[in-house]
Amino acid sequence: MANDWPLVGREQELAFARRALADAEVCGLLLTGRAGAGKTRLAKVLLTELAAGGARTHWVRAMSSASTIPFGAFAHLLPGSADGTADRAHRLNQVAGHLTRGAEGRRLVLCVDDAHLLDDLSATLVHQLAATASAFVIVIAPHGVSVPDPVFAMWKDRVAERLDVGELSRAQTIELITAALGGRLEDGAEHRLWHLTLGNPLFLRELVQGGLDSGSLSAADGLWRWSGALTATPRLVELIETRTDRVDADERRLLELLAFGEPLGSEPLVRLGAASVLASTEQAGLVVSARTGRRLNVRLAHPLYAEVIRRRTSPLRQRDTYRILARTLDMTGARRAEDKPRLVRWRLAAGLPTDPQLVRAAAETLLRKDFPQAEQLAAEAVRLGGGFAAKYLLAQVRIAGGRHADADALLAELAGETVSDAQHARVAGTRARNLAFGLNRFEEAESVLDTAETAVSGTADELVVARAALRAAEGSCRAALDLLGPVLDRNRRGDVLRLGALVVAAGALAEAGRTEACLGVVEEGLAIAVSDASVPGSRIRLEHARVVALCRAGRLEEAEDLAGDDYRDAVGDRWGPALASAAASLGTVALAYGNVRAAIRRLREALTVEGHDQPHEFRPAVLGALARACAMTGQVPEADLPGPLGRWAAAWACAAGGELTRAVSLASEAASAAESTGRAAIAAEIRHDLVRFGVPEFSSDLAGPLVSSYAAHARALSAGDAAALDAAATAFADVGARLLAAEAAAEASRAHRAAGKLGSAVGSAQRAQTWLASCEDAATPALALLDTPLDLTVRELEIARLVATGLTSRAVADRLVVSVRTVDNVLHGVYAKLGISGRRELASVVGRPEPGSSADDGP
Repeated sequence: MANDWPLVGREQELAFARRALADAEVCGLLLTGRAGAGKTRLAKVLLTELAAGGARTHWVRAMSSASTIPFGAFAHLLPGSADGTADRAHRLNQVAGHLTRGAEGRRLVLCVDDAHLLDDLSATLVHQLAATASAFVIVIAPHGVSVPDPVFAMWKDRVAERLDVGELSRAQTIELITAALGGRLEDGAEHRLWHLTLGNPLFLRELVQGGLDSGSLSAADGLWRWSGALTATPRLVELIETRTDRVDADERRLLELLAFGEPLGSEPLVRLGAASVLASTEQAGLVVSARTGRRLNVRLAHPLYAEVIRRRTSPLRQRDTYRILARTLDMTGARRAEDKPRLVRWRLAAGLPTDPQLVRAAAETLLRKDFPQAEQLAAEAVRLGGGFAAKYLLAQVRIAGGRHADADALLAELAGETVSDAQHARVAGTRARNLAFGLNRFEEAESVLDTAETAVSGTADELVVARAALRAAEGSCRAALDLLGPVLDRNRRGDVLRLGALVVAAGALAEAGRTEACLGVVEEGLAIAVSDASVPGSRIRLEHARVVALCRAGRLEEAEDLAGDDYRDAVGDRWGPALASAAASLGTVALAYGNVRAAIRRLREALTVEGHDQPHEFRPAVLGALARACAMTGQVPEADLPGPLGRWAAAWACAAGGELTRAVSLASEAASAAESTGRAAIAAEIRHDLVRFGVPEFSSDLAGPLVSSYAAHARALSAGDAAALDAAATAFADVGARLLAAEAAAEASRAHRAAGKLGSAVGSAQRAQTWLASCEDAATPALALLDTPLDLTVRELEIARLVATGLTSRAVADRLVVSVRTVDNVLHGVYAKLGISGRRELASVVGRPEPGSSADDGP
């Protein structure tokens, strides 16, 4: 990485400084700001510009070791013959004269870094040069420190302008990272870097450099990803230690309390006698205070201070710190909801006796946000003798954290400790879902449910819900909903059991195309999930089902807003399953819009989120959508999925390879299979893909604007009605389906051309190109109509495109399941229609051969 990062986000500061430099009444500029904000970097850019413009520039660095030596900071600029015995005034004039003469008539510019460390004579020299307009002086000093009186007088007397250099905004921080790395950083890493650095360029640079040095930061598929912990470089640690070490014993204790317990209320700290310490550390810029409601909270001035202080605190000192924190919180009665889990964690860390039931309750509270902490507390609750409830919670937390094998081992152990049918059913249902969706062991999951059903008396709804989840995962939406109906009727109370049933029902209803029913189920389920977080993952599955249902109903803007909110929350929570789900939702929305590049990026992210690379409930759907999105860019993806989703993905792979006949066959099979299991929404989408492949037929029992547009598109294509195709394009655009709109407009353009209406054809083609501007990389069969000859039939075009890729007649015949004679006869007809003589010319008309192919001139 280059020594100097690009200067990003400082346009306003540079403009201010350049105005000051151009103003004849201004002879100095005072740059101030927090350590690492970029004051020195800004000054270096200004000096480089001035030197390039002909100025004589000098860089002066003040140091504490030279602060008692007269002109110590300027020693490297002084003549060797300087008279050290002269009085102060004479020596001052002697040095000033030497500097001005050395400029040889050019503009003299001095930059003084760390001006607060200047000796008295150096500070006076700086003031004199600026006050007499002998030089333009750029002075750099940290925020919150006292500078020598002569330097302060420059600003007070308006000889110099003052420029406060603040931290970068979040957008500027991301821009700087992108420019420095030469590529985009994943959202989760962006979020972590922003919250750790708060826009401090120096801290940001050192963390990124630490990631590069450790290998935690690496690029894949054009995206920089961060795996593992953020590692500070030794230089950054030393910089922070230098800042935090200048404190007395009482101040250090306060910094440690904040490092391990922030934010802390100011009231209990004052009761501990820390009022004066709070004032001194805040004045020194080490702590900050902010009001939250009626509470005045105190925290360290920068998150990285806490990282470094925690690293340097010994285990014994940590335990003592936690004891003080626990006592401090006890003084306030731990009245706030967030206080209880904090108190439990601090008591445990301090080695104080703690009720296991309180520990378990704290773990349940933390399930919403902090899963690593929730797992630690759940494990502590088990160790302290919390019984069945604690062990079951620990298993759930491990599932939520992606530790599926560990969770299965614990659930298998817990199955032998159950004392009631209800406990047995709960454990068996949870274990079956974990086996299926966490470990991809569906047969074993079915066996667990079979065994449990024979072991419990009567109907166990926990087992029925688990069975329904397996049916839904297989694509049998109708069977899943049939199982869930009686369960929901029997369990009207908003408890964990009903929540589990609602989660499964939401996904099944989304695939069945029952949008309003799905949204109602999601709303009810989210209300339960908000009040009871003991079933981790329920909320994210409900939110994903909602986005999918809205997309299939054509409500794309609504889906996009919700998916964006879910993603921002997931990035903040830093929980793998939530981020995978939210990324899948964004990918689903992007694919519905037709932005295939964004869809590919988000869907890949959903499959590769750190800590969540095991199978999950919607993984097959994500794999299928990713394969289709890749195919819509003209790639031939590798997709090996079972069932209708697999055939649907394979159909698009064939279409990308020019095999439309095979694509139509596979898509027809996929649509029929989806319809037979109640997945009407998926079936409708596949039926419309058949239209996109050139089969002008569509049927569906569903209603809604998007399905109506599917049907209208098919009718217009069947009739070759250009005006109706234009209307279908508009209808697709109105709901946001811009790729579908572009395809329909391309078909309309071809129909207009066939009717001899060239002006209308150009208009439709231009509309198609306008919509395609937001569909980056899209290359579907329908879009190819914009550039293909009018005279060719669908079969002729298919064979011509396959031959243009370099395939032999035998290979084409094998793919299309026809005779070689048929292929050759069609080719001769194509040559005659196009007025060409062979395969080489064919490629320039209907497509280009793939790299490495060799098309012969023969038929």
